[in-house]
Amino acid sequence: MNINLKPLSSAILLASALFATSASYAATQPGSITAFTDTLTYDVFTVSSKGWRDPAFGDMGWTHKSDWGSFVAKKGQTVTITLISETAGIHPGTSVWFRGKDDTAPDNYVVDHFYPQNANFTKFGATDESTGASIGDIVMRIKEYGYDLDGNSQRAKGFRGVKDGVSGQLVLTFTAPRTGHYMFVVGGFNPDASVDSTIKSFNIDTTVTVTTP
Repeated sequence: MNINLKPLSSAILLASALFATSASYAATQPGSITAFTDTLTYDVFTVSSKGWRDPAFGDMGWTHKSDWGSFVAKKGQTVTITLISETAGIHPGTSVWFRGKDDTAPDNYVVDHFYPQNANFTKFGATDESTGASIGDIVMRIKEYGYDLDGNSQRAKGFRGVKDGVSGQLVLTFTAPRTGHYMFVVGGFNPDASVDSTIKSFNIDTTVTVTTP
């Protein structure tokens, strides 16, 4: 008797895909999240050279190879994030999300081990990756993003390369569109060939100011 295994194989593949998708959406906690305020405006972030956008990871950002910060702003205030690499050849990138009232999960969680640099980062009914406990909804709406284009050999279409004449520096300034809590991530993108690939992390001097025009 001939048995058609194609439907069975398809079902197994579909089940595997659904399991992988479910597992990949278990929420994770960044190693640290610096809460910037009027009195704490500076910190040294530690990131990998490709943490913000890695071709080996589908051009996504790496949650745990990037560093994270947060701040509170009122609608209409001016936010300036200044990133300066302490190592020549490292090009920082950053993404900023807004976490509003519909974001019911604790703010020390993000959706997964990877993140989209220029899109919303959302999971309804998120669970803790270690315990499986329900933590609520993670709703992070993208507001700003960009990367250092000075001296950068790669132009990433749609990712807002910024030139200010200083390689290794990124200054991102924008007007807060809503009042509330913002979260941002910093990582490297497309390091120069001169950067030692055996070094796992690099320092980025990070300054955040929120001012009223």
